[in-house]
Amino acid sequence: MENQILSNQYQRKTTYFIMVLLLSLLNGQLLAQAKSEEPGTQAEPTNAISITDDSPTPTPLPTLPNIRQEEQTLSSVASIFVKRFQFEGNQVVSTQQLSQLLESYQNRELSAEQLQAAKNQITQYYINHKFINSGAIIPDQKVADGIITIKIIEGKLSEVEVSGNKRVRTAYIQQRLVDKPGVPLNLDVLQERLQLLQQNPLFERINAELGPGLSLGEGILRIDVEESRPYHFQFNFNNYRSPSVGAYRGEIVGWHHNVTGWGDTFYARYGYGFQRGLKDYNFKYNLPINHYDTTLAFHLEHSDAKVVEAPFDRIDIESEADTYALSLTQPLLKKPNKSLELGLKLEKRKSETSVLDNPFSFPEGGKEGKSNLSVIRFSQDWLNRSRTEVIAARSSFNFGIDAFNATVDNSPDSRFFTWLGQFQYVRRLDFLHNPLLQASQVLFRVDLQKANEGVLSLEKFSVGGATTVRGYRENQMTRDNGLISSLEWRLPLPFLQWRLPKLSKNPEDGIPQLATFIDYGRAWNESSEIPDDPKDIYSIGLGLHWSPSQYINTELYWGHALRDIPEPTDKDLQDDGIHFELSLLY
Repeated sequence: MENQILSNQYQRKTTYFIMVLLLSLLNGQLLAQAKSEEPGTQAEPTNAISITDDSPTPTPLPTLPNIRQEEQTLSSVASIFVKRFQFEGNQVVSTQQLSQLLESYQNRELSAEQLQAAKNQITQYYINHKFINSGAIIPDQKVADGIITIKIIEGKLSEVEVSGNKRVRTAYIQQRLVDKPGVPLNLDVLQERLQLLQQNPLFERINAELGPGLSLGEGILRIDVEESRPYHFQFNFNNYRSPSVGAYRGEIVGWHHNVTGWGDTFYARYGYGFQRGLKDYNFKYNLPINHYDTTLAFHLEHSDAKVVEAPFDRIDIESEADTYALSLTQPLLKKPNKSLELGLKLEKRKSETSVLDNPFSFPEGGKEGKSNLSVIRFSQDWLNRSRTEVIAARSSFNFGIDAFNATVDNSPDSRFFTWLGQFQYVRRLDFLHNPLLQASQVLFRVDLQKANEGVLSLEKFSVGGATTVRGYRENQMTRDNGLISSLEWRLPLPFLQWRLPKLSKNPEDGIPQLATFIDYGRAWNESSEIPDDPKDIYSIGLGLHWSPSQYINTELYWGHALRDIPEPTDKDLQDDGIHFELSLLY
């Protein structure tokens, strides 16, 4: 570089010397002519200087080229004037942001070290924003007009290597970690997707390692997974059904989380009343159709019910109901601690009732004992959770339509509109000073249904029972509109811990929880009301939860009804405010 600089200086000095020499010669001739024409002097014509064709032709002066700044390469100079920077290859960071970042380096002379600092500042900006294999380089280039080009390399994942999977397809895992090829790698986004994958019930454990690829700006992600057992069975025994059809029932539930290897779920349930008043079953199949977890689902449900409670058991009241549904759900927001999902469902529901084997329609029960509903449901589900609390909200707009042989021209019929809103809040009281109270939690719940007119029995809102207002019978009130609200406090009792050998493995297994609650419910019709029938019921009570392992769960609640309801002839445990359930999971 020093030889090049000396050569440039020598050329400039030589050019300068020639120009001075030529200007001196011209200046001498002009001075001689100026002296002969001084004021007051009359020159004789014969002695006047004249240039004729016979005069010798002067040698023409050489033509000098236009003087302009010579293009320079960065490698040939120790410093250079930089007017501005231009950028190539940037996608996630705009050119305007990059220019503002290097504003202090523009319109000034920069050394090689300062250019390096400018480049490093851009690289650090990418790293600070978690683009860990992205950065900037300044290639050697010819610099004209003070413009320097900086090349941005936004790093990507070139490959995702998966090991340990046996049933889950490799592509299922890869698509949930890299949704679009060529998108710059962001560490926060990658960690978030790994957390979502860890929350997936398909996996017991996930280990990830990020390493460099073969080329500049490329990364390789190595994933090792341990799959969970995809199938489960559960047995439930409870008294969560109406005593009129037999409160005591058993239930067998089974599901498989990964039928084809693409995360599709098959669910089946069969319930049987021990008093032979009710048997029902349902099937559901969920299929994710893309890596955004857009899910297509089909649902089938059937139930047969018979009144077994005196004195109505003598007239042989029976009902049969079927439900078919096709739904599509789409997550709009899916993060480890929050989610928002929209759903659209087309549902076909029908029921038949009979008395003494003859079709019979109860009030608001359809035509000749038959009811057919066609419903479009638009739902929105929101979930937000943290270390100490969980908030869940659901909204469903339900539109009854005249389609698929629906019951119409009746009051009520299949043409209706209802809105169902549900809200749940769970909070651990870790802010309290007492260690025992810090482990306690509060549960709050509100459900509300509002109809624009009277609806058929399949769409009515039920109030009363273990999941609505404890201390009352299941389905104590069934109306067009309804509201339930519940507040519960659960307190763990570690000094009463009772563990089961070979089953209790976690430290919290076997610790009972004492619960105290207050419930409220209200139900009303849009049109006719039953005379002297209460609209409101409410209760207070106690409960006990005991889970000796993750596979066994028991709960027992006693509710005291604060509003008296006429007792039926055939009493049940529910009339004494007792609700219980035993669940066994395999």
